[in-house]
Amino acid sequence: MTRTRTTRVPPTDAVVLDCDGTLVDTQAHWDRACAAVCARHGVSLRDADRLALIGLHLTELGRALGRLLGRPAEHEALAGQVRELVSESLDEGVTAMPGAAEFVARLSTSRPLAVVSNSPRRAVVRHLERVGLADAFELVLGSDDVDRPKPAPDLYHTACERLRVAPAGAVAVEDSAIGVRSARAAGLYVVAVPSSPGPALSGDALYTTLAEPELLRSLLPVS
Repeated sequence: MTRTRTTRVPPTDAVVLDCDGTLVDTQAHWDRACAAVCARHGVSLRDADRLALIGLHLTELGRALGRLLGRPAEHEALAGQVRELVSESLDEGVTAMPGAAEFVARLSTSRPLAVVSNSPRRAVVRHLERVGLADAFELVLGSDDVDRPKPAPDLYHTACERLRVAPAGAVAVEDSAIGVRSARAAGLYVVAVPSSPGPALSGDALYTTLAEPELLRSLLPVS
């Protein structure tokens, strides 16, 4: 199901995509790890709180869990626990999100593509390699490439600068409210494709999956 929120025509200079939950199906691993850490401290992770954690940089994720658990001074330890659980879970393997392979393959012939993520760049590249998508991107940026991760606009600004395109000429594809805020603050056209059911995201266009034919049609050049 597609819902367009603005009448803006999608720009055509570049497409910049998030990784976790957008290209690679890793969000469930993070959800399970956060729930497990909360359970260790006798707290059941509510769905609204789980949604608020999606897309956060690990440091901010630890702080958010510290607030949820009433243990703010332990935020670094909590972040470390989540990281350890996610790493163990991801060792079992990851898959591409539905439609991601075709989406990337089709778009890569018409304009430069980049990935920006709140995960460290090394982890992002590893995920992309595991699902066979790494070679499609001209640029991959992680949280360690900027001073301020999402929701700050720095990752998107840096990607556009390195691709030599104006933010207004680029499309961002995001799965989380944190990512959408970052892309909107940077001035990109935002396509929201939520990785988890929840309140609608505030992008320029909203899709349920990268496999929706209308999404590709809206971004591909008119022949």
